[in-house]
Amino acid sequence: FSQFLQESSESLSTAAEVRNILEEVEMEIIKNSLIKLYLEDFYNFCQDVGGDTGDIMGEILKARADQRAINITLNSFGTPLNDPTMRATDRKRLYPSIGFLYPAGTAELAAVADETALGHAISPFPIYREIWSVHQNESMDDRSIDDAFYEREVQMLELAFEGQMHFAIYYAYVKLKEQEIRNLVWISECIVQQQKDEINKFVPCFSKAAPWRSN
Repeated sequence: FSQFLQESSESLSTAAEVRNILEEVEMEIIKNSLIKLYLEDFYNFCQDVGGDTGDIMGEILKARADQRAINITLNSFGTPLNDPTMRATDRKRLYPSIGFLYPAGTAELAAVADETALGHAISPFPIYREIWSVHQNESMDDRSIDDAFYEREVQMLELAFEGQMHFAIYYAYVKLKEQEIRNLVWISECIVQQQKDEINKFVPCFSKAAPWRSN
């Protein structure tokens, strides 16, 4: 958080200056900025640990960073962040400086102005081209781009348990528990809203019916 404050102002000497930053900057911008800095610091820490931990956590965190960059771009359409003067400044600053997209892909994202351009920018990356096709067919497939990202993340987290003598399994365990919570919330909401036909539309963990095992 202190790094975010320092990057937001040339000098911070009083509490009033800190208050001004918090009042002037939108909460969503602050949130995305903090997540960006967290991912970068955590990635660098894992690389310092090295070994299988560095390799496995590096892959997982780079995938998360790419998801953040794509979602930030997609959600910026129709907002001030998509103004020509802000795409390469405020919006680009929210992209993590790690990931499979970084640096060439994120440079492309910084210039896109609509969904067509976004799809074109990530098309050189097969995994993201496939995820983008889910977004384009959302009305027919009943799967959102978030579902596609969650599926990929669960797959990577499950694969972390295939290795030995590394710390990535602890991160994977916690993140898979978070996915189980999302699944339980979804099931509960379907029951409350009497939408039982939709109840199985969640991302399973360690399921033999998972898309990456059934294909």
